Order: sequence, then C-alpha cells, then structure tokens
Amino acid sequence: MTAEDDGRPAEDAVFDPAASRELIERQRDLAAHELAPDWRLLYGVWGLALLAGYGCLYLQRTALSGIPPAVAGFAMFLALLAALTVTTRHDIRLNRGLRGPSALAGARIGWAYVGGFAVVGVVALSLYRGGVPEQLVWLAFAGLSLLVIGMVAMVSAAWEHERLRFGLGAWILAADALALAIGMPHAYLVLSLGGGGGFLAAATLLTVRRAARARRP
Repeated sequence: MTAEDDGRPAEDAVFDPAASRELIERQRDLAAHELAPDWRLLYGVWGLALLAGYGCLYLQRTALSGIPPAVAGFAMFLALLAALTVTTRHDIRLNRGLRGPSALAGARIGWAYVGGFAVVGVVALSLYRGGVPEQLVWLAFAGLSLLVIGMVAMVSAAWEHERLRFGLGAWILAADALALAIGMPHAYLVLSLGGGGGFLAAATLLTVRRAARARRP
C-alpha cells in the first residue's frame, strides 16, 4: 500500500534522519559563513600591507638609499592605513544591524588596533623629540606596530578558540623578536617576509581549506 492509499502525502511517507541532519548542518554552516568575518580577505590585506610597507622601508635603507626616509615611512603609513580601513569597513558591513556579544567583540577588536597604533605613533614621536637616533625611532615604530598586530590577534583568537589565528599571532611575535634582535636594516626584511608572509600563508591555507570543503559531496 502506498502513501496515497492511506491518505498521507507522498512527501511525508519516508523520513530520512541522515538527510535531515545533513540539511541542518548545511544551513548552520551557511549561517556561520554569512556572519563570520572573511579571514581570507583580512589576512590577505594585512599580509600585502606588511609585505609592501616594510619592504619599502628595507629598500630605502639598501638598494634605494637615495629616496628620503620620510617617503618610505609615509608608504608604510599608507599601507597600514589601507589595511586598517579595509578591516574596519568589513567589520561594519558584517555587523550592520546586528546586536549582541559578537558585534560588540568585533567592534572592540577594531578599536584595539586603532588604539594600539595610536600609542605606537605617540611613542615613536616622543622618541624622535627626545633625541633618539632616527634609525632607532623607525626600528621602534616597526617593532611596536607588529607587536600590536600579533598581540591583538592572539588575544582575540584565545577568546574565540581560534587556533589558526592564535598560531599566526605567535608567528608574528616571533618574527618581530627576530627582527629586533637582528637590527637595522635587515630587520625590515624580516618583518616584511615574516610578518607579511605569515599573513599571506594563513590566507592561502584558508583558501585551500574552503576549496577542499567545497569539493566534498
């Protein structure tokens, strides 16, 4: 006897628990994807900013020494500003209309970056006014900037139980320490390749993971 014979709709005749569970998981993953930051974009932007910014500072100190230091420093400032702007706009778009702990946490992380970089700028300016050699001022600016990036990444990752971001923050701090130990001008090269390269590697890893999940049946 069919479902129609006993008066039940055909679509209600068979209930597949596995299919229902798979549908629920897909909807949950879709909702999480729509509400979660696009870390591929954010890691990529910060990776390019650090790679280009510190790369400009390194080239100015080595192969392109004829360029005024202020020009390379301004290029570094623009690179960080561009990354911070993209991050802020992405966070605003993501949390538009949302309320609750997630939206508040995202805003606080953004303000942590802003506040951290503001303090770094004040410290660098104070060192310069205090007569500290320009080379050490730029080294302090570079090292403290990466310190802010690494610490915010690790603290936010620890709060959200995100292992990749926590590991990235630890990598950034290790690159920062190595750069400060090496000293100028090669510290800029370490910060460019270690800092920027770390972010780009994380972005690439996330892209590969997402592509692998998309290929799953």
